[in-house]
Amino acid sequence: MNRLFLRAVGSTLFGAVLASFFAKPASPQFPPAPGTGPGLPETVEAIDSTLITTRILYITAHPDDESAALLTYLARGLHADVALLTLTRGEGGQNDLGPEQAPQLGLIRTQELLAASRGYGIKLFFGSAPDFGFSKTPEETEKIWGDAVLGEMVRVIRTYRPNVVINGWGGVHGGHGHHQTSGLWTPRAVALAADAKSFSEQISKDGLAPWGNSSNLVQILDTERGGASGASSNGYTLPVDEISPLWGKPWREIALDAFSNHRSQGITGFVNSPFLRRPLVLIREDGSKLDPASLARPLHDLASGSVPEAQFRRAVNEAESAIAKARAASLSLNWSQAAADLASAAMQIDAISPAEKGTPTSPLSFELARTRKRIDRALTRVLAVEVRAEADRDALVVGESFSVSAEAICRKDAGCELGTVKLNLPPSFKETKREGDAAKGYQFKVDLTQAAPKLTAWEKLQPEPPPLVTVQQEVTIGGYKFAVTVPVTHIAPSSTRVDRVPLRIVPAYTLKVEPKQALEVLGKPGVPFDVLLRVHSYSTQPGKLSVGLDLPDGFNASAPVELVFDGAGEKFARVVVTPPNKLSAGKYTITAYAKHGDEKFSTSIEPLPSLPTQFWSESAQCVVYALDLNVPRNLRVGYITAESEPIPEALRTLGLQVEMLDAQTLAFGDLSKFNAIVVGVRAYELRPELPGANQRLLQYVSNGGTLVVQYNRDFAWNKEQYAPYPAKILNGPGGQLPRITDEDSPVRFLKPDDSLLNRPNKITQDDFNGWVQERGLYYWTQFDPKYTSVLSMHDPGEPDLNGALVYARYGKGMYIYTGIAFFRQIPEGVPGAYRLFVNLLSATQAN
Repeated sequence: MNRLFLRAVGSTLFGAVLASFFAKPASPQFPPAPGTGPGLPETVEAIDSTLITTRILYITAHPDDESAALLTYLARGLHADVALLTLTRGEGGQNDLGPEQAPQLGLIRTQELLAASRGYGIKLFFGSAPDFGFSKTPEETEKIWGDAVLGEMVRVIRTYRPNVVINGWGGVHGGHGHHQTSGLWTPRAVALAADAKSFSEQISKDGLAPWGNSSNLVQILDTERGGASGASSNGYTLPVDEISPLWGKPWREIALDAFSNHRSQGITGFVNSPFLRRPLVLIREDGSKLDPASLARPLHDLASGSVPEAQFRRAVNEAESAIAKARAASLSLNWSQAAADLASAAMQIDAISPAEKGTPTSPLSFELARTRKRIDRALTRVLAVEVRAEADRDALVVGESFSVSAEAICRKDAGCELGTVKLNLPPSFKETKREGDAAKGYQFKVDLTQAAPKLTAWEKLQPEPPPLVTVQQEVTIGGYKFAVTVPVTHIAPSSTRVDRVPLRIVPAYTLKVEPKQALEVLGKPGVPFDVLLRVHSYSTQPGKLSVGLDLPDGFNASAPVELVFDGAGEKFARVVVTPPNKLSAGKYTITAYAKHGDEKFSTSIEPLPSLPTQFWSESAQCVVYALDLNVPRNLRVGYITAESEPIPEALRTLGLQVEMLDAQTLAFGDLSKFNAIVVGVRAYELRPELPGANQRLLQYVSNGGTLVVQYNRDFAWNKEQYAPYPAKILNGPGGQLPRITDEDSPVRFLKPDDSLLNRPNKITQDDFNGWVQERGLYYWTQFDPKYTSVLSMHDPGEPDLNGALVYARYGKGMYIYTGIAFFRQIPEGVPGAYRLFVNLLSATQAN
């Protein structure tokens, strides 16, 4: 229950954050990918893309599942219109960069894939499927994802109208349940998209049409998992290792440069792996032979529809000829000729299918509208049209105004004429002032009267919400008019960087609460503690606030604090909270507020530590966990963190002295002062100095210390013997990792009388209730008889795993390895996780 509930809540909160508080990444964190700038190669690519009409949709489960080389070659080598639909945002994965987990990690992985997709040259869509961690069966995944996710797949197909769908996990019947479900549902979604009775509300309410029936068949392709295609194969081997004539490097290398943006997943360490270097072969799911030409159909392959055949062929042939001339002129840097030729091609398209407002009314008009859009994009590059639209602030408050400046430049010597400028505003915005001209630029003043409207079903499938405000610049070349639309952004400079960030609607006042989590031990008198509040005013108007806390029954706090703001800025307040002397076990929520007149604000908006251009919104709360817990006095802990996991701070709330151990301390520091040392998750993989310091850690154990080693991945652990005696992490049948994904799986005590289960806290079955996402991962599977296994557990239908918690006495001390997911449980305040972890830290004291 917890697994589903927490992920569902996280997904909902994630959507709310996307709607109001999204900020685009800064270029220092995601450098512009080749192919996204205004240079000559980008211009030629844009021209080449106008000749191809094929649309290809690639469907997969998570960010970093995609075949980067395949997507890059199709989009930038063949110039097809390629889109990627990723069903989750990857919030259930690990984080190599910092402490973010769950929906916060989903924000980071969204931006990573968005940056990668720019390098691939593709469009990007996201489903709302929750990434609830590793799933061992598609049945579990299908139950949790439900029809809503399948409906989103259908919506993308009906809206994007692909000619080809590539099933990223087609034919995969083992491993991750998310992967299997993605593979099973992709052909099903294609079939449902063609059926007018399936998800019919998309047709009746949203105006979509079925797609994939006999008049517009969709070809479903898989990738051949064997990685090679013989002469008798019906597949097509993509030439991804050929060198791009424009970029001077192979398509695969261009792709891997973009793929490396998946930094939270440690992808850069795997770019030379055989898997990412394997041959890429596309095969048809129906087994018939794949015609490579179907991946890049030219403009002249379109059916004429209701347009007379001779007229259609003449216009299309002249358009293709003009585009070819534009390409040659661009390579000669003859921009006026290139622009004239592209304008001529666009007017040929208009002659047989005039531009329509809204959704095109016929299949041909839909196709040619896409072609016209690609020609307009190529013209924008050829004419070097640049529209700058900047606001004087990025954080917008309802009831206040902001200013926008807009100016445009282009190659006037190429015949470019700049026309009118239009400010596109949502209904809740009102333009109150406009002045300037094309030569001097335009200045606007805008009032924000109410919050922006909710996102539509289609907008929710985008990686980011649409920009709040855009500027539309009209451009004329050779009698052909088109528009260039750009989002209004804000330039946010600091001493070390300059970020261009989008506009976002925020509350007038927000609060940051410290601490976010507090612990009370049952049976002890309540001790007063400070709650520190950082109050931020986004409002530019003066204001007087009353800042305080809403408390659970029985709690008391000092009086609210009065703060006065002259405008935007920050101020601080301290409130003292006194818990009641008698508390029942459970969770108690304290909510901070700032009152301004009749309005009450209780929202926190803070940048993510690992990606500070992304803002996370949540309730301004401090959660108090009341636990039945014994903590030895004066317990001193050294912590070797690799992923900035939140456990050290949680231990400090227990009164423990926790010191973070850096490379110098590991090599030369006095380790004997610690009662216990904890090795954080994946530390042997991510802390390069740790293997070299391992002998010092073992000597520390031999001298009487306790060393608690949390999980490490198999490839990092198995290459050396870091433990005092042999121990391995080996996969099970079918390559299954040793992990327990069911957070409610039964736990059996192999050594009920063992000190780790009894001192200072008596561990019972109740301590394994209320866990989230999983029990643990990367358990030991083979270990020396000198080790003692304490717990046994299994996922449904699988044999017991005994390597979750294993220890050995070594010299005078104790060496402990645990794959239990303490890094997930402790931040969620799971009482049993706290109690068991304190027992591990107290191992040598208890003995």
